[in-house]
Amino acid sequence: MSFSRRSLLVGAVSGVGLTAAGALAFGDHEAAYAAGDIATVNSYRAQVVVVGGGVGGVAAALGALRNGATVVLTEETDWIGGQFTSQLVPADEHRWIEPSTGAYGQTLAYKSLRAAVRQFYKTHYPVTEAFKTNTQPNPGNAWVSRIAADPAVWRMCMWQLLMPYLAAGKLSILLGHRPVSATKNGAAITAVGLEGPDGAIREVSGSYFIEATELGDLLPVVGATSWVGREKGGPSGTNELHNTNPTEDSDDQQGFTMVMALGYDRTRADVLDHRISKPASYETHRPTFASFFAANLFDPSRDYAYADGPNFWQYRRVAALSSFTPGAFIEEVSLINYPCNDFKTGNLVGVDDAVKQANIEAAKELSLSLLYYLQYESPRPDGGGTGYPALRLRTDVTGTMDGIAKAPYVREARRLVGLGRIAEWHIGVDNRVQLLGKPADQLTAATFADSVGTGHYWIDVHPGPKNPNGLWIRSYTYQIPLFAMISRNLDNLLAGGKTINTSHITNGAYRVHPTEWNIGESAGVLAAYCLSGNTNPKTLRSTSATLTAFQSHLRAQGIQTDWPSTTRNQWLKPPTGA
Repeated sequence: MSFSRRSLLVGAVSGVGLTAAGALAFGDHEAAYAAGDIATVNSYRAQVVVVGGGVGGVAAALGALRNGATVVLTEETDWIGGQFTSQLVPADEHRWIEPSTGAYGQTLAYKSLRAAVRQFYKTHYPVTEAFKTNTQPNPGNAWVSRIAADPAVWRMCMWQLLMPYLAAGKLSILLGHRPVSATKNGAAITAVGLEGPDGAIREVSGSYFIEATELGDLLPVVGATSWVGREKGGPSGTNELHNTNPTEDSDDQQGFTMVMALGYDRTRADVLDHRISKPASYETHRPTFASFFAANLFDPSRDYAYADGPNFWQYRRVAALSSFTPGAFIEEVSLINYPCNDFKTGNLVGVDDAVKQANIEAAKELSLSLLYYLQYESPRPDGGGTGYPALRLRTDVTGTMDGIAKAPYVREARRLVGLGRIAEWHIGVDNRVQLLGKPADQLTAATFADSVGTGHYWIDVHPGPKNPNGLWIRSYTYQIPLFAMISRNLDNLLAGGKTINTSHITNGAYRVHPTEWNIGESAGVLAAYCLSGNTNPKTLRSTSATLTAFQSHLRAQGIQTDWPSTTRNQWLKPPTGA
């Protein structure tokens, strides 16, 4: 690769500011991937191998590195960051996440990442003075997220966290690699084979392996006991209030979404026409869109006060004109992830590659059908007829040629069978009331003696092929138990993201950004801690003194293991449709 091309691709990694929403910013490894470099190294060794470079995977790598371990981090796409980046999902968080509301339910590292994103805007973007002086600015002024920012900025800030370890030779990153084989010695994994973008298999060996893929792809490869979909309910099953089905169903999974990025130039909306051709399946989806927008406002032409009703253009907007100096930006940008473009008729887990790809393509066409509706037929409250022709796909934001996310927004993965499972009766408000017979405000979530973190979200299970209604039910502020992260049948495998041993129902709460980050970070810290202390996760957890010492170690690094007493009996309804 020539120096000039590499310089062009690397762009802002060294600190050069971004000047437009979605401007592509490459790390060294991304630049190599984009240039089509062929790797000459086909085997890697580290103390900790993190498979999956999403929210949990990045956090797991940082947790292990910070505690002295060497790490190999792998990722199937060419972007790190998962939900934040390749999936185009602004942070789904809870009311206590901000400093002004306590900054609870997150790790110090996650809090620092959020602060870095805001500071990046203040340093490199043409933001207003009001934005600069605001301690909690929201670049997109979105109402689903308290910090809705350009995916490029999330990537930049994550790369900046990783770059010192890369430079020191303590971290290797393999982009475009997916797990396809494994070598084991009894109940211990010794190496994982990963297929790269050139079709070659590269072997990565290590002492601990952290499963942080978006779909739980490592679990079947290494032979970990795992589960897909809905468990058997009732007294002989999970015994959860909202799962009374007497049979299990691996096809009962949450819907996924192929999110798209749209731009809208208000000043030239009358003359711009970016309308796309009608997708083949449009007429099939049109009634769903018409029903949704008959009940919900969509108007990119202006801001609305909340008294006028929430505007779905603002729902996941990541660039609001009001955040930037006049004339600096010509378009607002919103990430389109609505209930009406959730793909509910096919799954990604437990199907062969051909079916999986067909479902992804169908989900893309569903999203493009939604764009066609918005451009041609969406009701306009301003009296301008129907549709917004000036809406356009922002391929620079997505990093793809079609303006749709690099990867599906995955809500439910294959789940590790751990030492225990998190059930609805552990965290669900109504299930706890039924179980314990007390008023909701007198109860809390179950207390986990082996807690390694905290989080909160309502139990939000999106409709899928076997459940047309989904679930939207209250949950208490909760802890993250270590028992759900430790593989039952393998000695050196940890869950580092959505593959944690939740039930189908509680996955709807534990799947969001700050919780996934905490799971990953705690897994990374645990792996390094076991290496330095010559112990293993199962022994550590079963020995009271060792577990207590490890929890103190977590807290010393800013990983909260419990909520303040004033918040333990709390819940708050977040925005719908996350």
